[in-house]
Amino acid sequence: MDRQPRAPQQLTVPLLMALALLSASAPFSVDMYLPAFPAIVEDLQTTQSMVQLTLSGFLAGLALGQLLIGPLSDALGRHRLMLLGTAVACVAAVLAALAPTIGMLIAARLVQGLGSGAAIVLSRAVIPDLATGDRAARAFALLMTIQGVAPVLAPVVGGLLADPLGWRGLFWILAGLAAVQLLVVVGAIRESRPPEERSPATVRGILDNYRFVLASRGYRGYLVSFTFGFTTMFCYISASPFLMQEELGMSPQVYALVFAFNGVGIIGGSMLNARLIGRFPTHRILLTGLGVQVVTAALLVPTVLFHPTAWLILPLLFLGVSQISIIMGNSTALGTGLVRARAGSASALMGFTQFGVAGLVSPLMGLGGNPGLTMAVGMVACSLVATAGALYAGRATAAPTSAS
Repeated sequence: MDRQPRAPQQLTVPLLMALALLSASAPFSVDMYLPAFPAIVEDLQTTQSMVQLTLSGFLAGLALGQLLIGPLSDALGRHRLMLLGTAVACVAAVLAALAPTIGMLIAARLVQGLGSGAAIVLSRAVIPDLATGDRAARAFALLMTIQGVAPVLAPVVGGLLADPLGWRGLFWILAGLAAVQLLVVVGAIRESRPPEERSPATVRGILDNYRFVLASRGYRGYLVSFTFGFTTMFCYISASPFLMQEELGMSPQVYALVFAFNGVGIIGGSMLNARLIGRFPTHRILLTGLGVQVVTAALLVPTVLFHPTAWLILPLLFLGVSQISIIMGNSTALGTGLVRARAGSASALMGFTQFGVAGLVSPLMGLGGNPGLTMAVGMVACSLVATAGALYAGRATAAPTSAS
């Protein structure tokens, strides 16, 4: 007999820390091996664009994993699928560490993304299971604050260990991280979605979940702001190894420290966001973060064209990147709050578009002879689309006839 209570866990700081560890799959799997890109090119006798496909492959896996697992968790519950996802991510990281060719590495990264995607989408879905309104927004803000530690640590670890351990050693570290995540799921996280609230575990039930979510015009707008706000940052992530190491002459260690410093900005943005929630409307906070991102991205274009120096480029990147926690946290809280009954499906669509669009943009950052200009133009375009999405969501939720 099932002796679990209907709400087996409270939304506490320890639980948020456990969920943040699951969400750390993406920043660690993306950021930690960026300093090793040039080494992978040489070791596997391949090209920059092919190495960037290892990043795109991982992002594609993240997108597909979330698209499948999110609605399944609305039907089957969260916990068992968390166990499966972390186990798959662990095995795939081992295969990546042993990959003899760039093709095998890309394939392993795709599978690693599938497992990590399950962990990420389910960690986000737990919060609307247990909280609503400003309480959910504050929980997402705190989750983003804790998650912000990962982008700080990952490039530092990668920069310091890329030479002594090599890029394969970095993937062994990722395998160890996935094993720790698996232990955390077993020991610290319980089921958050009671059986009586689950949707039918059928193909039609899954499709109905997505129809329910996409019927909300407000959700659709926040989906766009969430996705393209993140993709703005990913233009920077994808182009920065070549901009900073090859164009600005930074060593892998210095690049890792710069990348980590921008991660500190993400933490600072999360902390500021948590203090502002409740004092100002969450939607207004979101628009302010997007406005800062648009302005800094626009200023980068003339900077990289006419004065491409680190002292001008780095402060603009810091200000722009620090908005990502404000944009993603508030877009998630506002969007999933509109369709809370299908939080897994809502989180899945956000994760799918987030990493799917970012995966499409990543190889584009390798085109052209000026990585700084390509990055800046991409950031401007994506931040403007994100702002348009947030404005649309605001109008849709303010209208009496908007979907709920």
